[in-house]
Amino acid sequence: MSTTTFCSDLPSHLVCRLVPLSFVFQQDNDPKYPSRLCKSYLAKKERNGVLHQMTWPPQSPDLNPIEMVWDEFDSRVKEKLPTSAQHIWELLQDCC
Repeated sequence: MSTTTFCSDLPSHLVCRLVPLSFVFQQDNDPKYPSRLCKSYLAKKERNGVLHQMTWPPQSPDLNPIEMVWDEFDSRVKEKLPTSAQHIWELLQDCC
């Protein structure tokens, strides 16, 4: 995803759905996010009260709960040596 795509897709796919909720916008420190365009866009949204940005240290997957979930899924699926997409799907469903 490019910087332009990120900034143009954010309102339609994320902010519009989450504005009625109270939420913190948490990034994963992908290099495209610190661009001037994105920083300016997100700062404007924060000033307008649309979102709150969380300060997030770079390279910190241990702080991101979804990274832990994906790591657990990955290790459980790899243990079973899946042979097809259907088998992977079944293993993922078993994890839940």
